[in-house]
Amino acid sequence: MPATTTTTPDLLDEANRLEAVKSYNILDTLPEQEYDELTQLASHICQTPIALISLIDERRQWFKSTHGLAIQESPRAVAFCNHTIQSPQDVFVVPDSRLDERFAENPLVTDDPNVVFYAGVPLVDDQGYALGSLCVIDRKPNQLSAAQLSALKVLAKQVVNLFILRKQNQLLNAHQAEMQQTITYLADTQHHLTQSETSYRQLAEELEERVQQRTQELEQANRELKRSNDNLQQFAYVASHDLQEPLRKIQSFGALLQEHLGKHVDEQAADYLNRMISAATRMSLLITDLLTFSRLSTRQRPPESVDLQRIVANTLDTLSLQISQRNAQITVQPLPTVLGDETQLTQLLQNLLSNAIKFTPPEQTPQIQISHTLLNRAELPAQLRPTSNAERFHQIDVRDQGIGFDPKYLDRIFQVFQRLHTKHQFAGTGIGLAICERVATNHSGCLTAHSQPGQGATFSIYLPA
Repeated sequence: MPATTTTTPDLLDEANRLEAVKSYNILDTLPEQEYDELTQLASHICQTPIALISLIDERRQWFKSTHGLAIQESPRAVAFCNHTIQSPQDVFVVPDSRLDERFAENPLVTDDPNVVFYAGVPLVDDQGYALGSLCVIDRKPNQLSAAQLSALKVLAKQVVNLFILRKQNQLLNAHQAEMQQTITYLADTQHHLTQSETSYRQLAEELEERVQQRTQELEQANRELKRSNDNLQQFAYVASHDLQEPLRKIQSFGALLQEHLGKHVDEQAADYLNRMISAATRMSLLITDLLTFSRLSTRQRPPESVDLQRIVANTLDTLSLQISQRNAQITVQPLPTVLGDETQLTQLLQNLLSNAIKFTPPEQTPQIQISHTLLNRAELPAQLRPTSNAERFHQIDVRDQGIGFDPKYLDRIFQVFQRLHTKHQFAGTGIGLAICERVATNHSGCLTAHSQPGQGATFSIYLPA
């Protein structure tokens, strides 16, 4: 939030910091639910009416997410957050701006929105640059407890994690586009090579040189991308553990408040409590799924024989309450034994079965079929590229008659945090199908789907035989 005086940063460091901010390509983007939930959670934890995620560029502070404030940006010259980024390792706290000579005459203190209390945590990326801040604001003097400050720091780490994940996805898309351009170029070159033997020799030499150069560039890019992904997975694993403790406290104390206050609280306060507990529960589920996704890459166990028939039977027992509540009808054909990780394969089938029930309209009885087919490698769908050299593959289909989806969203549904529906329509974190695809890939197989809106969906798992 704004303030009157600022500290002049080192020009070179500031230039590098501004370059880092721009590298995330997030300024002036549309609101996103993941960020809005973090500011809402920060507001609930710190008991302040306002919480913001800000980025600082040359002339302004721009808000990626605002909770309790309607504006989208404000001048940098009067920004509280501009003070926050000057000390990337510290939390910047102003208990009462009216008593602080740096801010007492600030128009945002004396006029709307009447900022009195401010606490901001710098958003520091993996290069050490403070991109902006996660801050909470009150219109009266305030002070945060040690637990609240700790939780605010953890939430700030999660904001930076979202920034980094966004940047890595953009880099991956850029690499994929470059690879597609390379493939197109090679195809065109091959066409011209057939025109004459002389041209063929000349172009063949050029092609070999270009391929070698491109291969080296792609290998280097893949190494950098793998290193970045490994760091992100480790970060997600550690951050998940750090976030769980304050979330459990929020849920526990919220439940104790509900039980203690009972009917002595008005409807609005009861609604605030319910929303707080609900937000903490959603965040806890998100962290759990994120941790599961991270573990799929960081914790690999030696493969063993896994009876898929037994896994499905155990999964149906685990989901028995959900199946009973929806009166779901599930038929299972004989399934094979495969080589793999039993825990991961259980997660895969449980997620697909749970989704099949969840995405069937409430007024409709879920009808689910699980079937198995043994295929030769040549019979695999053309778009699949399993890493296994096996000559035969097991195809396990999970077919439902639910709401389905538009085929154009096929790639999107397997991405982390991607959802086709809001949390009010269908609960979930947007990580479940990404976990399923990662499990299939870990087993040198593939996962794909076929669907049409309103006509159900079929998820097909391909595992080496």
